[in-house]
Amino acid sequence: MFDVAGLVAVFVAGTLTALTPCCLPMIPPLLAGSAGHRLRPIAIVAGSIVSFTTLGIITSLLSSVTPETLRVPFVLLIIAFGAIMADDDLHDAYTTAASRITGPATRVTRSVENTQHPLVSGVVLGLFLGIIWLPCVGPVLGSVLAYVGTSGDVTRSATLLFTYGVGFSGPLLAVAYGGKRASTLLTNRVRSLERPALVRRVSGYALVVTGIGLLFELDKALLAVLVG
Repeated sequence: MFDVAGLVAVFVAGTLTALTPCCLPMIPPLLAGSAGHRLRPIAIVAGSIVSFTTLGIITSLLSSVTPETLRVPFVLLIIAFGAIMADDDLHDAYTTAASRITGPATRVTRSVENTQHPLVSGVVLGLFLGIIWLPCVGPVLGSVLAYVGTSGDVTRSATLLFTYGVGFSGPLLAVAYGGKRASTLLTNRVRSLERPALVRRVSGYALVVTGIGLLFELDKALLAVLVG
C-alpha cells in the first residue's frame, strides 16, 4: 500500500507540475514543431521520461552508499524546497537564480531544433526539458528527488521518477494530440484558476510538514503500522 501511495503521489506531482500556470502556457510553443512529424511529441515525452528516471537512479545510487547518513540532508532539502514554494521572497530569488542556469540548456536545444531530424531533436528536447523549465519544476522535482533519496533503493527510486515523468508527460501529449481547441481550453482553464500563488504556498507548507515528518522518521513508523 505504501508503494502504491508513493506512485500515485509522484504521478499527481508530475501532472500538476506540467499543469502549473508557469509551465502550461509554454507547452504549445514547445510542440509547435510537431507538425513536422506526428511522432515528435512522443519523442519529446520519451526523452523527458528517460531524463527523470536517470535522475532518480543517480540520486538513489548516491544515497545507497550511506543511506542513513544522507537521509537527513535529503529531508532538509525537502523542507528547503517547501520553504521556497511557501515564501514569496524565497521563490522570487530561486526563480531568478534558476533562470540563469537554463540558458546553456536552451541554447543546446535550439541548435538541435535547427536540424532536419524532428525525432532526434524531440528526444534531445525532452532530455533537457527539466532543466529548461527549472524555474517552474525545480522545487517540486527537487522535492521528489530528495524523497526518493531517503530510501537508497535504486529500483524503487527509478520507478518513482519514471512515474513522475509519465505524469509530467501526460499534459504534453494531451496538448499535442488533442488539437488546438483542446489546447486552448486546457490553457485557459489553468490560467483562470484563482490565486495560483496561494496553491503554491499551500503546497510548500505541505512539503515542509512532510519533511518534518520524515525528519522524525514518522514514515518508518507509518510503514511499520501498515506492514504489521
